Amino acid sequence: MKERTKDRVRDGFGCLINNAAAIRGAKNGPLWLTIVMFFLSVLLPVLPLFISAMNTNGSAFISSTTFGLEKNITQLATDLKNEGHEFMLDENHEMTVANVNYAEYVTFDSADDTKIADATPLKTYVSTATSQYELVLYVSDLSGNSKQASNLNTFISNIKYKVNTTDKLDAVNDPEDTKYYSPTYMIAFKDTIYVVVCYQDKAVAASMGGNYSNIKPNSTLLATLLTVKDKEGNTIEANIANLDYCNGVLKNFRSFLNKTYDAIKYKNTFTTSGIYAAIFLGLSLFMGLLMWIMTRGKNNPNNYFTLWLCMKVEARLGLAPALITLVLGLFLTQYASMIFILTLGLRVMWISMKELRPVQQ
Repeated sequence: MKERTKDRVRDGFGCLINNAAAIRGAKNGPLWLTIVMFFLSVLLPVLPLFISAMNTNGSAFISSTTFGLEKNITQLATDLKNEGHEFMLDENHEMTVANVNYAEYVTFDSADDTKIADATPLKTYVSTATSQYELVLYVSDLSGNSKQASNLNTFISNIKYKVNTTDKLDAVNDPEDTKYYSPTYMIAFKDTIYVVVCYQDKAVAASMGGNYSNIKPNSTLLATLLTVKDKEGNTIEANIANLDYCNGVLKNFRSFLNKTYDAIKYKNTFTTSGIYAAIFLGLSLFMGLLMWIMTRGKNNPNNYFTLWLCMKVEARLGLAPALITLVLGLFLTQYASMIFILTLGLRVMWISMKELRPVQQ
């Protein structure tokens, strides 16, 4: 192996732990390798976030804890079907509810049609143990992305009931020590469904959104939801007291949520990953600029460093933080961006204190 090739290999791998190797590689190493390292230092930290987003399902909020939804949804859906409120999805992937006049369930302010005047549930499920609403279903023919839909969700989220009752909050007449709760609720819009799980008086989990474009047209969505089969393909008898049946209904509902979110998952994933890549790119360029500024002093032996050279040094310095972020980010995904920012900052601080510091007088 030629001596020059040995130097390139040594400095290429050495820059992961040695600042001097990063400087030598930036000065004498091939530009193409520096460019490759720069792009890897920007893209590798994004991978944990990208992988996590791609593995996220629309029902992720009920993956570990069901919040009692298996029985609540089963009972509510059964009651709706018995009352003739079948949910239908047409060829345009828009949902309608049989025997429902939407104007009776959502009314708008007469002075501003974007504001909600009142919202009435289509169906509720009341716990016999607590006498409280466990699940409340609202329906609307609005588009889930509209301002009116957002206002409707805000209006519903602010509705509270007195503990152990189904009576709404009465700010004027209720005693000061009155305790309130917020029930778990669902809003079935014409193009999406939104689920918010509440505990006591706070929302603790929510669905991911999406739309129905990945769901096949179906005129009997409730019947499909309430049809549960075992591993052998045999239909399980509908029985609210049968936990296997209730879990099967919840599984069907989770599948529905997953397909709803899948319609926007890829767009959201690439958009979010692109934003983080842009942030990491900007951070890397800023660190290169920062090193150039720190070498400007007349007593600094590195004041001959050009901005271009500092950028090349940073490109090689950033590879180690990127690899660290890739490994740790797979286990600590929510902290991946912070890990990269901190490790890159520490690496630049390290080289600034050692190799790039001014001569002491």
